[in-house]
Amino acid sequence: MGGVVAVAVLVLCGMSFLNSEMAWVYLAALALFEIWLMRRLAKEGTAPAAAGEAPYQFTVEEAALVGRYRFYFTYPAVARETSSILSALGLTALVLAPWLTYKHAFIQAVLVGANLIAVSRLTKELAPVLALRIRANRGDREALRQLEVHELAWKKIRDAVLQPAADPR
Repeated sequence: MGGVVAVAVLVLCGMSFLNSEMAWVYLAALALFEIWLMRRLAKEGTAPAAAGEAPYQFTVEEAALVGRYRFYFTYPAVARETSSILSALGLTALVLAPWLTYKHAFIQAVLVGANLIAVSRLTKELAPVLALRIRANRGDREALRQLEVHELAWKKIRDAVLQPAADPR
């Protein structure tokens, strides 16, 4: 799904290059996608996961991280696919906004450019490791700790999924 939608975004961007009025179609498509994605993120919520409970036995710190990025931990494949779509939206916006400005389609250019704010916020939610690595490379110790906690949380999730459920007898 992610690759097909990303290609569709690129096609809409290309069509907007040929005819600046097509930028409205591009804007409508990205608005629909982002509204859908924001609703999915809101539906999952951000309440911390249960700490110390089976099957994961998360620590309080791990539970808080899982709660913060609930969608990413609950639906990792969907998060990965939507991240590729957001990448396509971000890259096309970086090219399309100046082009629309050159073509004197200022309203569309401003809307496409302003959409980068939404793309960056959603990318932080769907690909937290990237954002945490950037912060850690800048010397943020909290981000470095969250990266460590991230690895521990995924290890516990993988272990819980791979181990067969204990016999309740």
